[in-house]
Amino acid sequence: MRTKAIIAAVVVAGLAAGGIALASLGGDDARPTEGSDLTALKCPLVPTDRSADGQQQYEPAPDAFDTGELIGLPLDDARALAAEHGCEIVVSVEDGKGMPVPIEVDPKRIYVYTEDGAVTEIEGVGGGI
Repeated sequence: MRTKAIIAAVVVAGLAAGGIALASLGGDDARPTEGSDLTALKCPLVPTDRSADGQQQYEPAPDAFDTGELIGLPLDDARALAAEHGCEIVVSVEDGKGMPVPIEVDPKRIYVYTEDGAVTEIEGVGGGI
């Protein structure tokens, strides 16, 4: 009886080790993703025909750019890139300190965090409370 238990334990351990080894090999199935990044924050935004509970809804304009391109840029360069797309940058957190920001919705406004004069994070696009 004890021999059967030992054999069963060895078989289970072997199967587990084999499964882990196969999983770690991965595969050569890495291929470029198709479609657009649904998590990208884009600017500018344009109003849609829909509204929720009477509130205007927005979607990226056909020529909107991914604001992730601003991360790592010096603030002046980021402002220039945003302006090329008709957008403006508002610094909402500078070197860890919250800054006063406008509260009204503006679909061409990009809220960013900066550290040492460079954009480190995109907080959002459009704003509003």
